[in-house]
Amino acid sequence: MRRTHLPLLLAIALGSAMVACSDSTSPDTIRDPGELNVIRLAQTSPPLFNAVDSFYARKGEDRELRIYFQDQVGGSGEEFLRLSVPAPSLLSSPDGTPFLPGDSVLITVRVVDPTEVMFEMEPSGLRFDPTRPAELKIHYSHADDDFNEDGSIDTADDQVKSALAIWRKETPVSPFIRLGSVNIESLEEMDADLLGFTRYAIAY
Repeated sequence: MRRTHLPLLLAIALGSAMVACSDSTSPDTIRDPGELNVIRLAQTSPPLFNAVDSFYARKGEDRELRIYFQDQVGGSGEEFLRLSVPAPSLLSSPDGTPFLPGDSVLITVRVVDPTEVMFEMEPSGLRFDPTRPAELKIHYSHADDDFNEDGSIDTADDQVKSALAIWRKETPVSPFIRLGSVNIESLEEMDADLLGFTRYAIAY
């Protein structure tokens, strides 16, 4: 009997775990704009070097774009965002046309608000291969350490920091949906795989 039911029990347990991790079924992973807190940059953070930038991603070549803060003389300083598109990643254009080797597309990334950690990426509808998705890396070392904005930096802010994630938002009026992101607190960095374009923010 044990041999007969063990695979079934394992399957049930695995299925339950998958539902618990789903971005679409748990109320903790979908928030209205007014219910989510996008983290803010500190007032002492350097100004942005390139609040908007573009590059051509090409099927068959590794390409990337980076958004920087300014250094002390106004040049490119510390990295804020990095979007990497591996060689096989481009899947289909916004109209559904598959990418062939050598095909390219212009990708634009812009900071939505220079006081917040939120970015908008275009073209909308661009799709990446689920087996080799685009890779997003956001640094929040220049974020305001008073994450909950209560006027003091304490253990409550440490708890918020541990709960940070990357959230996506299709349109200005759409709800936020949490991605399966990785929060590397020691580096103050968030990483996530992307399958398409929209707005992305670090929030809680």
